[in-house]
Amino acid sequence: MTGRPGGPVGGPGRTPAPGDPVPGRLPPGVRVDGSGEPAVLLCAGMAEDSGAWDRLVPLLAGRHRVLRFDRPGLGTLPAGRCPPTLAGEVARIAAVVGAAGPGRVVLVAHSAAALPAEAYARLRPDRLAGLVLVDPSVAGPPPAGLAAVAAGAAWLAGVAGPGLAVLLDRTGLARRVGPWGWERAVRRLAAAPPDPAWRAAARRAYGDGAVLTAVLVEWLAHPTVAADLVELRRHVPAPALPVRVLTALGDLPGSRARRAWRSGHAALAAAFPAGRQVVLRDARHLLHRELPGEVAAAIVAVTVDSGP
Repeated sequence: MTGRPGGPVGGPGRTPAPGDPVPGRLPPGVRVDGSGEPAVLLCAGMAEDSGAWDRLVPLLAGRHRVLRFDRPGLGTLPAGRCPPTLAGEVARIAAVVGAAGPGRVVLVAHSAAALPAEAYARLRPDRLAGLVLVDPSVAGPPPAGLAAVAAGAAWLAGVAGPGLAVLLDRTGLARRVGPWGWERAVRRLAAAPPDPAWRAAARRAYGDGAVLTAVLVEWLAHPTVAADLVELRRHVPAPALPVRVLTALGDLPGSRARRAWRSGHAALAAAFPAGRQVVLRDARHLLHRELPGEVAAAIVAVTVDSGP
């Protein structure tokens, strides 16, 4: 799942590519391609790894240094024992931005990754040349008690994760349920069927108990991350930073759902003094995979708006 109901849709476990993790000052799990300023940092959505951006990177690498990273349990990194938190994910972004050098960075985030990306933009606007949120999750005040319950469930799932992963593998449930859930999600969240390489990589990944456990932990932690962002907004104003919010409406069921999603994104864009919304009526949630040119155009737009 990447911020809308429907289950995991990414592709952890992809074939290594030229931008695989680099040695040196960058944190583990970071991939780097291309050169040029400003650098662009890509943050994948829930249940996805850095391979989610494979179709976008070639559109950027001729003009920008492009960085992307995996999260624990997805892609190249082993699972952690603690569930993700807003503070932890902001620190993850900060570590990559800091290691990338002194220049400003264009920060790009898809779906649930937009929450820590927004938080980082509010806290460290001096490090950013722009912010692009690709069909972002909408963070609103959670129902009373939900965040606390979800945090406890995520913690328990993290502690039990290794044992749960073994159980899923030994019983064969991971191989049966994981790829099935991924196929169902992609049929709804993408306009076209996945190509053979994407399907093969995703079936390998989501047939692994450790990956499914990491996805579960991320999903359970999401309400707490959202609640923490809502609280942060009360205390830290949105900066005058060039922002684009890309809104995909093509996979939403019914006019009411489309209006709610569009208005939520409109409010998010309006919260930033230099924020703009781009509505893509026929695009679906995985537009970063299917319409990478739209994401690249938004990156160009905020780069131009930010000036030299």
